[in-house]
Amino acid sequence: MPYDVAREDFGFPRFARDFPRDPELDRLVVAFTRGDYATVRTGAPKLAAETKDEAVANAARTLGERIQADPTAKLLFAATAALLAFLTLWWIAHDGPPPGSTKEPKTIEYVK
Repeated sequence: MPYDVAREDFGFPRFARDFPRDPELDRLVVAFTRGDYATVRTGAPKLAAETKDEAVANAARTLGERIQADPTAKLLFAATAALLAFLTLWWIAHDGPPPGSTKEPKTIEYVK
């Protein structure tokens, strides 16, 4: 998909509209628009390191940062996993009658 067509497309990222024109950067922006984050993940750092134009390097870095996970989301995911592990262990440890209990469970009788 040519860059100009993608620029006019509804799904084109607003943050990339002011990026400088560069063929490799244009290719990465189109890949980002399509959801091809693997191409962006490998191409953005490479372009930022190889280009001599500082504006293109900054745009490539910005594009690479946009596909990174939010640090707050990582923290919340870790907290959720820890809570799930704690509740699972608690359930395993506290399921059933206490050890040494001689009391039999109540029997439920169904009467017609």
